[in-house]
This record gives sequence, C-alpha cells and structure tokens, in this order.
Amino acid sequence: MTDVLSAGPFGLPGHWFKGCLHVHSAASDGERTPTEVLEWYRSRGYHFVGLTDHRVGSEAQSMATGFITLAGIELDGIDPNAGLYHVIGLAASGPMKGASQGNASTQEAIDELRAAGALVAIAHPYWSGQMSKDLVDLEGCFALEIYNGGCEVEDAKGFSTVHWDDLLAAGCRLWGIAVDDAHWRNGSRDAGLGWVWVKAPALTQQAILRALEKGHFYASSGPRIYNAKIEGTQIWAHCSPSTVIDFIGNGYRSQRVTAPPGETLTEARAWLGWEQQYVRVACRDPEGHWAWSNPIFLETKE
Repeated sequence: MTDVLSAGPFGLPGHWFKGCLHVHSAASDGERTPTEVLEWYRSRGYHFVGLTDHRVGSEAQSMATGFITLAGIELDGIDPNAGLYHVIGLAASGPMKGASQGNASTQEAIDELRAAGALVAIAHPYWSGQMSKDLVDLEGCFALEIYNGGCEVEDAKGFSTVHWDDLLAAGCRLWGIAVDDAHWRNGSRDAGLGWVWVKAPALTQQAILRALEKGHFYASSGPRIYNAKIEGTQIWAHCSPSTVIDFIGNGYRSQRVTAPPGETLTEARAWLGWEQQYVRVACRDPEGHWAWSNPIFLETKE
C-alpha cells in the first residue's frame, strides 16, 4: 500500500544530543546576559543552544566539554499579506539588509537568511496570529515551531500542531521543533519547556545543523521517544511512560491509543490508512507534557 520515504532518526548511527533552538538574552530583549543564559542550559544537561536574539546575531562556539552554541538570530516584521511574522535563523554567516531592520516580507526575510547560509524555521505562528494559508507558499524553511514554551505560559498560544498538520497535508515538507523562546522576565518560568533531541555523529555545529535539516530529531516538552517505525501496513512506537500515544496523519487518518485509568503505556501500534500521506507520533506523559516525532512520509501505491 505504501512506501516509506523518510523513516526518521531512530535507526541511525550516532548519539543523541539535547538542544535549545530559540532563546533570548540581554543582547536584545532578554533579562539575562548571554553568558548567564548559556550557563543555565549547560548546567541542566543540554548539549547545544542556539542564541537567537532579535535582529542581533550570535556566534558559534565551544563553551565546555560536551556543550556548544549554534550561531543564531531572530528576524521579525509585518508582512502585507500575512501580518506579523517571526523567523529564526541558525548559522547565518553573511550580512543581511532590509530583513534585519524589519523592512521585509516573510519570504524576503527567509531568503536573506538563506543567502547568509542559515537554516530557517518559522516561529510561533499561533502566537503571531498567522493562519496556515499564510504559510503554505513560503519556501526555504526546514521547520515550524510546533511548541513554544514562552508563548504557552505567557499567552496560552504555544501549540501550533494544527498549522503543522495543515501544511503537511498540503504537501509541505516541514519538520517540527519545540523551543523555549525564553526572555527571563519572570525568573526562569519560560525556560526548560521545549527542546529537541538530535541524532548526530558528533557534537559540532555542522553535524547538528545537518541532522536538523534532514529531520534526524524529535521534539519534546518532557517525554522521550525511543523508536517509531513502519512495520508492513502498521506503525509502531516506543516511548517513555505515557497516558496516550497518538498516530496522526492527514485528514481523518489518525488514531489515539489510551492507557487504562491510572496506568501508562510505553508502546503502541496503529494501522496505516489507504492514501495516507504521512504519519507522525505524539505521546503525552502523566504530567501533561508532550513529545512529537517528525512525520514519516508515505507514498501511496496504486
């Protein structure tokens, strides 16, 4: 019925590295210095951080054994067609013009970041007031923020998984990332909320960026996903103890497996539907935190 076009990171060689891809410091509108921000993450077991201040670029560096930073920046502006937008760029190394001053459309900002060598992601579309139709024609992004911890705790608009599924169903190949977007205005209540686990051969900026671009990671606000793979006409997932495991595809092609009351489950499987375009796994732990695999794309056989 289907051929697997992308099977995700779980069977690949390499190591798992935990990272924060969107966070701010006093270099823009955060309330902690860059050094304080990076030390906060390093001391809590993160392996890498992308410091993405507003319109202010940061540089890649090795901070300590087992910890690196990715060059990063966040650009924003008003798009005449899509309204407010924010995009993050990782590893930008060249100059930017109008986009760095907010004088560019969403696509122009993406294009400038790409021309500067960056890997680009769309930030918090739910919080920005963007609809899926505003995003479907954008080109040059590797990912969408499907969970933004700061937007969730401050504004109740942190989840953008509906945007993600709309775009996937429309044929957009976008990975999903979870981030903090911490500004440290209320201590650290907006930090340590969303991250990615990246499977890469080494802890270097080049290896991490390559793995991100290829979708060799999953996103989380708590649970771990240990495996997700296609077995014939089914998908099977293995995760840390969860109350639900979801298998989500385009349209109505989704299924939830729920643990009995007061119990948890660590694995589940579901049938793939006819003409299903993709399937992704999401699991929720007893505390209500989620983890999301990237989509496995399927090709329908006639």
